[in-house]
Amino acid sequence: SQNDGLSVQLGVDYQHPSGFFAGGWAANVDYAIEYSGQQPRDVVADAYAGYHARNEDWSWTLVLGRYFYPDTAIDYDYDELGATVGFRDRVFYTASYSPRFYAQGHAALNQELSLALPLRGDLEVGATLGRFAVADTGVDYTHWNVGVSKVVRRVVVDLRYYGSGYDWISWLGDPNANQYVISVSYALHGKRTRI
Repeated sequence: SQNDGLSVQLGVDYQHPSGFFAGGWAANVDYAIEYSGQQPRDVVADAYAGYHARNEDWSWTLVLGRYFYPDTAIDYDYDELGATVGFRDRVFYTASYSPRFYAQGHAALNQELSLALPLRGDLEVGATLGRFAVADTGVDYTHWNVGVSKVVRRVVVDLRYYGSGYDWISWLGDPNANQYVISVSYALHGKRTRI
Protein backbone atom coordinates (compact mmCIF):
# COMPACT_ATOMS: atom_id res chain seq x y z
CA SER A 1 0.00 0.00 0.00
CA GLN A 2 3.02 2.31 0.37
CA ASN A 3 4.45 1.74 -3.10
CA ASP A 4 2.95 1.60 -6.60
CA GLY A 5 5.81 -0.46 -8.03
CA LEU A 6 8.74 -2.58 -6.91
CA SER A 7 9.67 -2.27 -3.23
CA VAL A 8 13.30 -2.98 -2.38
CA GLN A 9 13.77 -3.77 1.30
CA LEU A 10 16.96 -4.46 3.23
CA GLY A 11 17.14 -5.45 6.87
CA VAL A 12 19.40 -7.02 9.46
CA ASP A 13 18.56 -8.72 12.78
CA TYR A 14 20.66 -9.91 15.70
CA GLN A 15 19.42 -12.16 18.51
CA HIS A 16 21.42 -12.96 21.65
CA PRO A 17 21.01 -16.41 23.27
CA SER A 18 19.53 -14.65 26.33
CA GLY A 19 16.50 -13.63 24.24
CA PHE A 20 17.36 -9.97 23.63
CA PHE A 21 17.36 -8.87 19.99
CA ALA A 22 17.82 -5.76 17.87
CA GLY A 23 17.60 -4.88 14.22
CA GLY A 24 16.59 -2.49 11.54
CA TRP A 25 15.41 -2.29 7.96
CA ALA A 26 14.76 0.25 5.22
CA ALA A 27 12.64 0.31 2.06
CA ASN A 28 11.74 2.66 -0.75
CA VAL A 29 8.20 4.11 -0.68
CA ASP A 30 6.06 6.04 -3.17
CA TYR A 31 2.82 7.23 -1.60
CA ALA A 32 -0.25 8.13 -3.67
CA ILE A 33 -0.70 11.39 -1.70
CA GLU A 34 2.07 13.62 -0.31
CA TYR A 35 1.70 16.79 1.74
CA SER A 36 4.98 18.12 0.31
CA GLY A 37 6.01 17.44 -3.29
CA GLN A 38 9.43 19.03 -2.76
CA GLN A 39 10.45 16.74 0.13
CA PRO A 40 8.23 13.63 -0.08
CA ARG A 41 8.56 10.30 1.69
CA ASP A 42 10.97 8.30 -0.48
CA VAL A 43 12.41 5.99 2.20
CA VAL A 44 11.06 4.43 5.39
CA ALA A 45 13.40 2.93 7.99
CA ASP A 46 12.75 1.14 11.27
CA ALA A 47 15.09 0.49 14.21
CA TYR A 48 13.94 -1.79 17.02
CA ALA A 49 14.98 -3.80 20.06
CA GLY A 50 13.16 -6.31 22.19
CA TYR A 51 13.07 -9.54 24.15
CA HIS A 52 11.83 -13.04 23.22
CA ALA A 53 11.25 -15.97 25.57
CA ARG A 54 9.57 -19.36 25.30
CA ASN A 55 8.75 -22.59 27.07
CA GLU A 56 7.52 -25.88 25.66
CA ASP A 57 4.12 -24.53 24.53
CA TRP A 58 4.16 -20.74 24.74
CA SER A 59 6.32 -17.90 23.40
CA TRP A 60 6.36 -14.19 24.25
CA THR A 61 7.92 -11.26 22.43
CA LEU A 62 8.07 -7.59 23.42
CA VAL A 63 9.52 -5.01 21.00
CA LEU A 64 10.00 -1.24 20.94
CA GLY A 65 10.66 0.40 17.58
CA ARG A 66 10.92 3.77 15.86
CA TYR A 67 9.94 4.48 12.26
CA PHE A 68 11.92 7.14 10.38
CA TYR A 69 11.14 9.03 7.17
CA PRO A 70 14.42 10.87 6.44
CA ASP A 71 14.68 14.19 4.58
CA THR A 72 10.95 14.98 4.56
CA ALA A 73 9.38 18.42 4.90
CA ILE A 74 6.89 17.07 7.45
CA ASP A 75 7.77 15.00 10.52
CA TYR A 76 6.26 11.54 9.98
CA ASP A 77 8.53 9.71 12.49
CA TYR A 78 6.79 7.73 15.24
CA ASP A 79 7.39 5.14 17.97
CA GLU A 80 5.66 1.78 18.29
CA LEU A 81 5.38 -0.75 21.12
CA GLY A 82 4.42 -4.30 20.17
CA ALA A 83 3.82 -7.61 21.93
CA THR A 84 3.21 -11.12 20.60
CA VAL A 85 2.13 -14.30 22.35
CA GLY A 86 2.33 -17.62 20.52
CA PHE A 87 1.06 -21.14 21.22
CA ARG A 88 3.14 -24.09 19.97
CA ASP A 89 4.46 -22.01 17.06
CA ARG A 90 1.08 -22.43 15.36
CA VAL A 91 -1.17 -19.62 16.65
CA PHE A 92 -0.01 -16.06 17.38
CA TYR A 93 -1.70 -12.92 18.66
CA THR A 94 0.07 -9.58 18.14
CA ALA A 95 -0.85 -6.07 19.26
CA SER A 96 1.11 -2.95 18.26
CA TYR A 97 0.44 0.51 19.68
CA SER A 98 1.70 3.94 18.67
CA PRO A 99 0.82 6.94 20.86
CA ARG A 100 1.40 9.43 18.00
CA PHE A 101 1.03 7.60 14.69
CA TYR A 102 2.78 9.47 11.85
CA ALA A 103 3.51 12.20 14.43
CA GLN A 104 -0.09 13.35 13.93
CA GLY A 105 -1.12 13.28 17.59
CA HIS A 106 -3.50 10.33 17.13
CA ALA A 107 -2.96 6.92 18.74
CA ALA A 108 -2.98 3.83 16.52
CA LEU A 109 -3.61 0.18 17.38
CA ASN A 110 -2.98 -2.81 15.13
CA GLN A 111 -4.10 -6.30 16.21
CA GLU A 112 -3.39 -9.55 14.35
CA LEU A 113 -4.22 -13.24 14.70
CA SER A 114 -1.87 -15.50 12.73
CA LEU A 115 -1.90 -19.22 12.00
CA ALA A 116 1.01 -21.36 10.76
CA LEU A 117 0.86 -24.96 9.57
CA PRO A 118 4.09 -26.81 8.72
CA LEU A 119 3.98 -29.36 5.88
CA ARG A 120 6.37 -31.98 4.59
CA GLY A 121 9.42 -30.86 2.65
CA ASP A 122 10.19 -27.82 4.81
CA LEU A 123 7.03 -26.07 3.61
CA GLU A 124 4.66 -23.98 5.71
CA VAL A 125 1.32 -22.39 4.92
CA GLY A 126 0.18 -19.44 6.97
CA ALA A 127 -2.40 -16.70 7.21
CA THR A 128 -3.02 -13.52 9.20
CA LEU A 129 -6.20 -11.58 9.93
CA GLY A 130 -5.80 -8.12 11.43
CA ARG A 131 -7.55 -4.90 12.38
CA PHE A 132 -5.93 -1.46 12.21
CA ALA A 133 -7.41 1.74 13.65
CA VAL A 134 -6.21 5.33 14.18
CA ALA A 135 -8.16 7.15 16.91
CA ASP A 136 -10.33 10.14 15.96
CA THR A 137 -9.57 9.86 12.22
CA GLY A 138 -12.13 7.43 10.79
CA VAL A 139 -9.31 5.05 9.81
CA ASP A 140 -10.49 1.59 10.90
CA TYR A 141 -10.11 -1.38 8.56
CA THR A 142 -9.42 -5.12 8.32
CA HIS A 143 -6.33 -6.52 6.60
CA TRP A 144 -5.21 -10.07 5.84
CA ASN A 145 -2.60 -12.21 4.11
CA VAL A 146 -2.22 -15.84 3.13
CA GLY A 147 0.88 -17.56 1.79
CA VAL A 148 3.37 -20.39 1.65
CA SER A 149 7.04 -20.51 2.75
CA LYS A 150 9.86 -22.89 1.83
CA VAL A 151 13.16 -23.41 3.66
CA VAL A 152 16.28 -24.25 1.62
CA ARG A 153 19.24 -24.52 4.01
CA ARG A 154 19.54 -21.00 5.50
CA VAL A 155 17.22 -19.37 2.97
CA VAL A 156 13.45 -18.84 3.38
CA VAL A 157 11.38 -18.03 0.28
CA ASP A 158 7.87 -16.73 0.96
CA LEU A 159 5.03 -16.13 -1.54
CA ARG A 160 2.08 -14.29 0.00
CA TYR A 161 -1.08 -12.44 -1.02
CA TYR A 162 -1.91 -9.26 0.92
CA GLY A 163 -5.33 -7.64 0.99
CA SER A 164 -7.34 -5.19 3.08
CA GLY A 165 -10.66 -3.45 3.55
CA TYR A 166 -8.91 -0.07 3.19
CA ASP A 167 -10.89 1.68 0.47
CA TRP A 168 -9.67 5.23 -0.19
CA ILE A 169 -6.46 6.92 -1.26
CA SER A 170 -4.89 8.99 1.52
CA TRP A 171 -1.58 9.70 3.26
CA LEU A 172 -1.70 6.04 4.45
CA GLY A 173 -1.36 4.61 0.95
CA ASP A 174 -3.23 3.20 -2.02
CA PRO A 175 -6.30 1.00 -1.44
CA ASN A 176 -5.66 -0.78 -4.76
CA ALA A 177 -2.41 -2.24 -3.47
CA ASN A 178 -3.79 -5.75 -2.79
CA GLN A 179 -1.20 -8.00 -4.41
CA TYR A 180 1.18 -10.94 -4.32
CA VAL A 181 4.58 -10.43 -2.69
CA ILE A 182 7.59 -12.73 -2.91
CA SER A 183 10.36 -12.29 -0.34
CA VAL A 184 13.67 -14.01 0.37
CA SER A 185 15.43 -14.12 3.77
CA TYR A 186 18.90 -15.47 4.54
CA ALA A 187 20.40 -16.39 7.94
CA LEU A 188 24.03 -15.21 8.05
CA HIS A 189 24.94 -17.15 11.19
CA GLY A 190 23.46 -19.57 13.66
CA LYS A 191 21.46 -22.75 13.46
CA ARG A 192 19.69 -23.90 10.34
CA THR A 193 16.86 -21.57 9.38
CA ARG A 194 13.50 -22.69 10.67
CA ILE A 195 10.03 -21.63 9.56
